[in-house]
Amino acid sequence: MIDTVTAVALALLVAAVVASAVPGVPSGLLALAGVYAEYVFGPGRMGVWLLLSFTLVGILTIVVDLFGGAIAGRARGASTRTTLLAAVAGLALFFVFGPLGVLLGMFGTVFALEIRRADREFEQAWENALWATVGMLASGVAVFLLSASMLAGYVVFVLWL
Repeated sequence: MIDTVTAVALALLVAAVVASAVPGVPSGLLALAGVYAEYVFGPGRMGVWLLLSFTLVGILTIVVDLFGGAIAGRARGASTRTTLLAAVAGLALFFVFGPLGVLLGMFGTVFALEIRRADREFEQAWENALWATVGMLASGVAVFLLSASMLAGYVVFVLWL
């Protein structure tokens, strides 16, 4: 029989995995909320080391979720200002065009701002925009995998063992 706290924690972890596909929803925070709900209010099946492990994976999930696209764009040569503005534009366009708006906002903003720079040519601006967009998509996959690993770890190490 699953108690109420465990059901809430499990629901938060499942919601975190689902939320990893939705831009702007902090799936890492949802997963951490589920883990900490179990640790604080649960029947005591989770040890401190397991909590620490979940916390580290959750923090990594938050960092990748927030800065994955910016890190990829910055690694290719786009400015930090450009990648941050692109993230804001992508989030704003999400509410207009859905997930396609995020991609268009990221790519279009990076390209437009990079082409305006005096030291950028068309090819460089195109590549920077492409790298930032691909990095954002890759970070989404990474967030999904990290959230799913927290859910799997919870099921195995808290519920099953």
